[in-house]
Amino acid sequence: MGPSFVIERLEFQRGDVWYARYFRGLVTFLVGHSKAGKSTALEALLYPLGLLTATVMPEVRSCQQVRLVFRIAGTRWQATRSGSNPRARVSLKSLDDTGEIEHLLPVTSAKAGEMTAGAFVQDLLGLPRAARGATRVGLDDFYGTVMALRQNTIASEFLGGGKDEARVLALEVLLGLWNEDLAGLEKNASEATTRYRAARSALAAFKKLRDSGALADPDSVRAAYEQKQREHLAAAQRWQKADVALKVAVGELGRLVALHKEAEAQRRKSAKQAVAAHAKVNGAVAEHARAEGELATLLRPTPQDCTCCGQPLPEREPGRCRQCGQQHEGVEDRRERQIAAARAKVDRLRLRLRGLEDASTAAAAAAAEADTAAAAALTARDAYDEGRLQPARKAAQQAEKEAHGLSRDVAQLKERLESADYISAQEQVIKTAKEQMDTAQAARDAAACAHEARRKEVTGRWSEFFVARLKQINPEVETAYVDPADFTTRVKERHTADKTFAESSVAGSPKVATNVALLLALRDLGRADPGVRVPPLMVIDSPLAGLGAQGLDHDTGLRLIDTLIDIADDSSPDGYACQVIAATNDPLPRPYPGVREIRIDTGHRFFDHAPRRDN
Repeated sequence: MGPSFVIERLEFQRGDVWYARYFRGLVTFLVGHSKAGKSTALEALLYPLGLLTATVMPEVRSCQQVRLVFRIAGTRWQATRSGSNPRARVSLKSLDDTGEIEHLLPVTSAKAGEMTAGAFVQDLLGLPRAARGATRVGLDDFYGTVMALRQNTIASEFLGGGKDEARVLALEVLLGLWNEDLAGLEKNASEATTRYRAARSALAAFKKLRDSGALADPDSVRAAYEQKQREHLAAAQRWQKADVALKVAVGELGRLVALHKEAEAQRRKSAKQAVAAHAKVNGAVAEHARAEGELATLLRPTPQDCTCCGQPLPEREPGRCRQCGQQHEGVEDRRERQIAAARAKVDRLRLRLRGLEDASTAAAAAAAEADTAAAAALTARDAYDEGRLQPARKAAQQAEKEAHGLSRDVAQLKERLESADYISAQEQVIKTAKEQMDTAQAARDAAACAHEARRKEVTGRWSEFFVARLKQINPEVETAYVDPADFTTRVKERHTADKTFAESSVAGSPKVATNVALLLALRDLGRADPGVRVPPLMVIDSPLAGLGAQGLDHDTGLRLIDTLIDIADDSSPDGYACQVIAATNDPLPRPYPGVREIRIDTGHRFFDHAPRRDN
């Protein structure tokens, strides 16, 4: 048996007020007529645990928060979830361990490996996370298969009506029959078988091509491969030589380019110097012309008329200026000195001009020589590039192209040669794959044999408990059987043939009895077999539809009540009995010790008229 799972109370917040419904004792019946809200209450009961399959009724959506207080293996927990936003995070907190942190967990994981609220509760219940192919089982699958029977499926669908693959896998987990190692062995055996068959198919297809003549003879392919290898080696050597010649030519061109750059720089420098020398000559010519003008001015005769009014100057006494009449001495000597100085300047500038003209002529000659040298260097560079470098580059490119082409031919012939030797290599691959397949299948078969024996043993004991529980509810049952492969049932009553679940009735009490009895028997098996990890809690919606009637349905309903009380009276290994929370339309016919009824109707609804929570 798995750890006990006991619900203490369901709390919900409306406005600023918290309300609560208490589930004291191990058997609780919600009693009320149709549309009184029983199914709404039971749907909301485990909603705070992060279930995805729980229907969010309007009564739940009107609550700010819904909280479940429960015990697992004696440890008290509380789970709180938003009523208006089912996608909001769920809070899970231990009430017994004050050092335990509050866990805020998502309802669905947004990334791989993220813990969800349902997975957290599943871990508390000790239920592993199992997967087979694309089928994965979580808390929702365990809840819908073995923990709860809903009103819309209990009388028509086998164990909740979920997908067969998920139902079988969930029951295997609970019965201790899910073997992760066996699943791995089955996968290995399947993959080894696939590899073996693929290798055989590939060899058969190759032989078919060979027989049709589509493949070449291996000896001719080998000869062509060796010849092409020799041609490729010779081409590679030619490419290497051409590449060396190209590198030499590139180096020589680089030297010529450097010489041209140097000559061009010298040409520019000489041209600049010639321009500067010519500019100096022009400046010296202008300066010499001005000096000659000044000398010519000094050599003109002394003016005899007044420079101001133009009238003839009067005669003056010796020693006086004829124009201003002031006393002076050595006027003629001063004029001679000025003339002499002007002539000396003209002579000096003439000599300087002659020197600058000589320098300008030399600079012009040097510039012409540098221009000739630069032109010669450019011609040599271009001639070498066209005559030597380009042919060397073309030869190297052609040799490279030829070598690469032969390399591709060699690779293709190598592939063809490998294909020609394919049969012997593939036969070895097939032999290895066969050995691996036989080994994997032997390991799988050994594990499967032991697993199958355990599976038959467990389902055989489950069948014994199943028929006993069915007879408690319906004494007309003679035999009942749980199929070891898919856990479906066959039930035989007196004077009738045995029937599967689908054949029992269109919908009604035979199917209800089968579902309830099978879950009760599963809990009986859990108490007898430590390897069975079924949670003891059972939530059943309206199993007693005919309790208020008379005759067979009434008697069946009474026996069903006795059976549910009987299962709840037996304790689990950790000291807690199986808790049963069920709904029925009619009140119980008499008081039952330890059984509590919660009466609800349109005037006293489960949510709207719940008592305020005790603080």
